[in-house]
Amino acid sequence: MAFDSNKNYYSIGEVSTIAAVPAYLLRYWESFFNELAPARDTRGNRRYTNRDIALILNIKELVHEKGYKLGKASQIVKGVIRDSEGDHKTTEILKLQKQIGQEKNRHTVVDERRMLLLQQIKEEVEDILQLLG
Repeated sequence: MAFDSNKNYYSIGEVSTIAAVPAYLLRYWESFFNELAPARDTRGNRRYTNRDIALILNIKELVHEKGYKLGKASQIVKGVIRDSEGDHKTTEILKLQKQIGQEKNRHTVVDERRMLLLQQIKEEVEDILQLLG
């Protein structure tokens, strides 16, 4: 869904689609980040503004992309501490986690190929044994 900035209010489903974050996570973030407090309509449904969406995208970037824990992300959002782009430890950890994930995927593919090859060898040996036997 495109982010239609001409719109005044968005439902939780629309915001969930825009931010690519599940609705339950948005509700949880509301309880954790005091700054994220969408207005409610007469039926009690959340009405997110463009400011709320910008805040959600900022929180998502801090937590999902930069790897901050919610406590530190909350402090950054409040302005208590600054988001140090030079936080090399966090960046290095994220790089290593990504590398480990790629290595696991490579090993999984290799293991699958080995299992397939072993299965083929087993079938050929069984065929040979039947011919001999």
